[in-house]
Amino acid sequence: MTLRRFLLASVLVGVIAGGAAGGIRSFTGGDETVPPPSPSPTATVAPTPVDETPLVVAQRFADAWERADAPAMYALVDGRTRAGLPLATFAAAYDSFRQEAAVTVIAVSVSGEDGQGVTFHVRLETSSFGRLEYATAVPFVALQEGFTRIAWTPSVIHPALTHSSQVRGEVQRPARGAIYDRNGEPLAITLDVRMIGLDRSRVFDEDTVTAAFVSFGFEEEEVAAAFASSLGQRQRVPLGIVSDSRVEEAARFVEAVPGAVLWFEERRVHPLGPAAAHVVGYTREYTAEEIAARPDAILRPGDRLGAVGIEAAMNGVLAGRTGARLVVTGGGEDVVLFERAYVAGADVHTTLDASLLRAAHAGLAGMRGAAVVLDARTNAILALNSSPSFDPNDFELGNERALTDVTESEDDPLNDRATQGLYSAGSTFKIVTGAAGLAEGLFTPQDRLFCGATWDGLDPPRRNWEGERGPLTIAEGLMRSCNPVFYEIALTLYNETPGALSDMARAFGFGAETGVDGLYEDSGLVPDAAWKQSVRNAPWYPGDAVNLGIGQGDLLLTPLQLANGYSAFLAGELRTPTILAGAPPTVLHPLPLAPEHAAHLRHGLELVTSTRGTAGWVFADAGYGDFGGKSGTAEEAEGQAHVLFVAYSPREAPAVLAAVVFDVADEGRRVAAPLARDLILAALDGGDGDGEEESAP
Repeated sequence: MTLRRFLLASVLVGVIAGGAAGGIRSFTGGDETVPPPSPSPTATVAPTPVDETPLVVAQRFADAWERADAPAMYALVDGRTRAGLPLATFAAAYDSFRQEAAVTVIAVSVSGEDGQGVTFHVRLETSSFGRLEYATAVPFVALQEGFTRIAWTPSVIHPALTHSSQVRGEVQRPARGAIYDRNGEPLAITLDVRMIGLDRSRVFDEDTVTAAFVSFGFEEEEVAAAFASSLGQRQRVPLGIVSDSRVEEAARFVEAVPGAVLWFEERRVHPLGPAAAHVVGYTREYTAEEIAARPDAILRPGDRLGAVGIEAAMNGVLAGRTGARLVVTGGGEDVVLFERAYVAGADVHTTLDASLLRAAHAGLAGMRGAAVVLDARTNAILALNSSPSFDPNDFELGNERALTDVTESEDDPLNDRATQGLYSAGSTFKIVTGAAGLAEGLFTPQDRLFCGATWDGLDPPRRNWEGERGPLTIAEGLMRSCNPVFYEIALTLYNETPGALSDMARAFGFGAETGVDGLYEDSGLVPDAAWKQSVRNAPWYPGDAVNLGIGQGDLLLTPLQLANGYSAFLAGELRTPTILAGAPPTVLHPLPLAPEHAAHLRHGLELVTSTRGTAGWVFADAGYGDFGGKSGTAEEAEGQAHVLFVAYSPREAPAVLAAVVFDVADEGRRVAAPLARDLILAALDGGDGDGEEESAP
């Protein structure tokens, strides 16, 4: 094939395909960010001084190449080549190369000596193939007039190009994988959704259009935010997703309202909305700085990554990797200039249960708090909720009004209280105190400690929350949550085995991240003498130990740690929770507790839910007898108190465990235990638990 026929063919391809087929081909249909083709050039061959050398000519050509000045480059080509190569064809060859290689910046330098070995050193910054660098020789022709001109061939563009070859680029962008619950219900999925919004360039009466959108179901503030959007005046501003049930209504609405528009758009959708917002998370756009810092990732403005939750922790799996290939083809064996392997976005299957997530979200009822549900056998997380919550779809849609409300709320709905909220354990910690006293041999299951109205083991005396109960075993102390029983154990541990109580707390997993894959969490705090000396330059006093004995003082843990600690107690070993399907828990260590001591403490937890226990009104008295659990109320430094409850069922072979925390005790006191109970019942009824189901009387 002659050079002329080759280049004319390239021009025809560009014209017929409108620049798209001749540009980079994306298997996903996305447009690449590349400079537009140069305008049709006009040939103007300027006279050249006789004393121009090959090096000077090459430098002028390189400078013109950098600024995409095809006429100036063409003027430096020898006359014989120009006679068979129109300027438009010459320019089209450079435009085609630039588009196929997705060139955004080009730098060309020249080396060599006049008359021999002149070379172009080319560096290309591309939007799809990273940085490309190569060198190509520059051939010259000496004319009779003494002028030197470039004997141009396609190899001047790239050394691999010939008269019969061309550069072709392909980009394959993966779709983001979905996130599923344990039953295959989607928790996050990428879909082509029908959007409704504004084209403000077509609006002549803003008040009328606003009223129409309000009548369709949007808030006036949402419409006002859309009108005030920072997007271009002719750009579509999304207001929301149109459900399938409202398609016909939306079509009539758009036809009747000037400026209202419908279109399809690929969006990340979170079907459970606020019910799974914290644990599943949401995505965000890459910033310009992040795109610039990762040139080899082939990122474009508008590309998204996981921001929080599983979306962030598993982003590498969900997002896959964009594949790209730039080759010189048509001249025999392809010459690969750049290749990056394509990796499809993979789905992530979790242990979460969508129905339990909905139930926990409804039960928390917008009050500040959290709920965690575990499979007590496998330590799999079935539900993990924080309240108040937010709708992750607002982040996907860029709903400015909703995002402002969320970020400015005093209730801090973006805070994941389940994994990063820090709470004193209150009386839920008493099982740890009892375990330490038994494990150290300082107490036995048969010992009885006096539960008085006050405890005078330290000065000043401390009051019990419900008055005198007489001598109680440790199990009975759990049953009535008697503070004096656990004050006495904690003080004895302080005097006889310093540090043992804090060590037992760590054995339960407190004071360290649980190690769950796929979530970000806080480590909490287990205070002891070394910590206090280091942080406060003060000794560890008996009062510190006594406060710790009832879960007060400086002890801090997350609801996930609380649930995992009780799961460790039931299993006899500390394990990492799991949230990714098929990932077994890692056993960290056995719990340092003899079987007879564990049985005594477990009996105490089951007494709590009996008619004699502090939670009997929620369980045994209401007909739910096959449960164990423990309540807790903890005062905070500012005088506020929060309430906690942990429960499990069935007693003989615990299958499900739930931990519930409400930040404000006055709101959650009568709700925490019933919610924990109901979540367990829902899990046993709807899951694969093999425990005995119970029904309300």
